[in-house]
Amino acid sequence: YMSVFSLVHLCAAFISFLFLLKVIGFKVKSALNLKLFRLFQSKQTIVHLFWDINEPSYLMAEDIKRNKPDDVVIFVDIEEEDGDLASKKANMSHIVNSMNVSNEDIRRLDNIRALVDHCYNGPAVLGEDDSKDVFGALGLPDIGKIVKKAKFCNFYFLSEDESVNIAGALNMKRDERLVAKAKDEAVIYVHARKDIDIEVYGHYSQFEYSKEGPKMKIVDSAYLSIAGLKRGEKTLPVKCVDVDPETGTVNAPFTSLIVGFGSTGKEAFKFLYEFSAFIDKDKNRIPFKCYAVDENIGKIAGLIRGRMPAIGVDELELVQASVDSDDFWKLLGNIVDKLNYVVIAMNNDNQGLALAVNIYSYALQHRPKGLPSLKIMVRCYDSSNERRMTEITTSLNDSVEGDAVEMLLFGMQKDIYNCGLVLSDSIMCDAMEFNAAYENNPYSAEEQWNANFGAMELKKMVFGKGLPKYHAISDINRRVEQNVSNSMHMSTKLHLLGLGGSADPDELKKFADIIATRENGKISYTCGAKEAELMLNCAIVEHERWLASHKLFGYVYGESKDYVKKMHNCIVPWNELSEETQSYDCNVVDTTIRLAYKKLL
Repeated sequence: YMSVFSLVHLCAAFISFLFLLKVIGFKVKSALNLKLFRLFQSKQTIVHLFWDINEPSYLMAEDIKRNKPDDVVIFVDIEEEDGDLASKKANMSHIVNSMNVSNEDIRRLDNIRALVDHCYNGPAVLGEDDSKDVFGALGLPDIGKIVKKAKFCNFYFLSEDESVNIAGALNMKRDERLVAKAKDEAVIYVHARKDIDIEVYGHYSQFEYSKEGPKMKIVDSAYLSIAGLKRGEKTLPVKCVDVDPETGTVNAPFTSLIVGFGSTGKEAFKFLYEFSAFIDKDKNRIPFKCYAVDENIGKIAGLIRGRMPAIGVDELELVQASVDSDDFWKLLGNIVDKLNYVVIAMNNDNQGLALAVNIYSYALQHRPKGLPSLKIMVRCYDSSNERRMTEITTSLNDSVEGDAVEMLLFGMQKDIYNCGLVLSDSIMCDAMEFNAAYENNPYSAEEQWNANFGAMELKKMVFGKGLPKYHAISDINRRVEQNVSNSMHMSTKLHLLGLGGSADPDELKKFADIIATRENGKISYTCGAKEAELMLNCAIVEHERWLASHKLFGYVYGESKDYVKKMHNCIVPWNELSEETQSYDCNVVDTTIRLAYKKLL
């Protein structure tokens, strides 16, 4: 028995020794490759430098190599440890002592031909003096020289630790080498929440006269996961209601349930509140109700109410309960026949999927026939769970005829960390395109965007109108977000007009001709009664969407516009607006049709 036991231990030790040799070989090879690249290949390259090895960084790097194969990817493996940083990196002992990479890490790094180096703690721990030379302070001289020779660089802090990401990025912005490269548009991508000061800072860095060093762009995974729902076709609230094709109205309340009211849950509420702003036959917004369930909601309830004072309990009910409690299932039983939309964002794939399946089964059993489709959206947080979760949701959906209840995944990491969403910033590109179509002048989309929201506009607001810089930037963000929302809301408007999905192209052309008949500052069109009703109602829906978005920003009604106190005189029903103000909503509808028709040509 002892000999067998010893043999097993000996085999395990031998396997561990082989893996140790493999890791040491990988580390030595990486150090050699880095030096050779620095000496012979680094001039005028495009570099993507990832701080720390993690799944989002892998996915981002892999997509970069698919789309930009000549670009260079560098990973810095960060080990948390106390002590002097540079002295530890000055000898080769770190190659043996730092065993953070696994077999899978080695495979993935080799597949994308990544250069790899190692440091302790990373840029987040640097002091004021050290941050003038980040790479020297961290004992990364080869990478420092590569960055200096490169044509331009992108840097990525994509770990789950938001505070470390921000601290590291801010220290890098003070590096003299990177300040000198700012003219080449070096960018630091930071995984963090787009929330108040962070959002302002992220927008701040685009203004030339106020920036030092590279731009800093926020990558908010919660925001981007919900943006996927806004940009989808099957995942829109308009797909969960019965729309009268003659009028574009909806004559039933919209009821939603959000389980998990963290970052993703809050973004989901904003999406549902804004994108379900439909009107009834009396031209009033249909009743909206969202139940937000979280075990810890009592700790954040006051802050939520304080930030959105115009949204009351009648529209957002905060429920403190666990998903296996009697209270939760009693709530579900009371609302299941009214539900239009469920979002599950529990930050745990196993719990989220189990709850989604249970709600799916419960809804099939207890919802009467003939109701609009119920969407159950469950977020997939971990890439390793995506295949299993996809198979389960597909199997469940295929098992039921029709689409009375449908379960869909959203927020997968591969759908967030990719070139289109992060590097090309496709969301902002779509917003720029919408803004240019709205302005309808000869300027390019980029020229028009800079004129409306760039550095000169900020100067006008600060020095011309005397608005404090913080609030001036906040207002520019507000207007930017309106273009983002309107570009994403196009599908909803087209669906209400009967022009969505596989609509007849001739119908779209008919509406494109109709919008040319409206005079500037007016709201009437020269067309048939049905089309006139649809256009008017769609403009009222746009006003309700605008109202919802401003309530989410924290705005309340005021007799005049006050961007510091967050007051706006247009936060009133449609019929209380002047015709000129109403015409702005018509402009948005017209732009939607014009842009859709242009894309069809």
